Amino acid sequence: MPHPEIVSQPEKYWDRLFAPGGHAAVITTVDKDGRVNAASYATCVRIVHKPVQLAFTTSETGDTIHNIRQTGQFVVNLPSFDRELLEKVRIVGLPFARGVNELEKAGLTALKSTLVAPPRIADCPRHFECEVVWTKEWLNRVMVVGHVVAASVYADCVNSKGYIRWDKIKPVAFCGAPYVDSFVLSQDVMRVGMPYEGPETAAATRSVENMFEDM
Repeated sequence: MPHPEIVSQPEKYWDRLFAPGGHAAVITTVDKDGRVNAASYATCVRIVHKPVQLAFTTSETGDTIHNIRQTGQFVVNLPSFDRELLEKVRIVGLPFARGVNELEKAGLTALKSTLVAPPRIADCPRHFECEVVWTKEWLNRVMVVGHVVAASVYADCVNSKGYIRWDKIKPVAFCGAPYVDSFVLSQDVMRVGMPYEGPETAAATRSVENMFEDM
């Protein structure tokens, strides 16, 4: 079955595309020899709006950090709430030996990225190509922060202004290790007013407007 049309998004829409702020994700990397690795993560979060920067934590001995230290690049691929796709995401999370291509094991389709060496995953509707900003080791984990240099999405999953069509994207959260195999659909959206008229409200509004005025 062919994959939907995938379109690149301009930088001014990247922050809109990574919503809500945290996701289950599949991170793709390559080693210095170009061998592909993919690993699933319970949480990948946006930590900076402008420029858009994403973060996740990983094992200090795994293939992901090994490859990132060699190349300084990774791709964040965000799956949707689809049973068949999430079953493949779980396969990607198995402890395969170094050098094994997890995408092939899971039956996922690699798609050449636009600016970085690691591939995107065509089966996932959203992709964020990243270059590493910094890493930090603690408690046998490594936090990785990446600067987004390109982003793409299924064409029918966003509107003309780059905002997500929630019924198409169906963003996924993972319930965490104690739940083993449980994922949550984050789809309902509610506009919430600000029933407060103090100066803080106006200041917060100006701050947001200033953040994006030149985008």
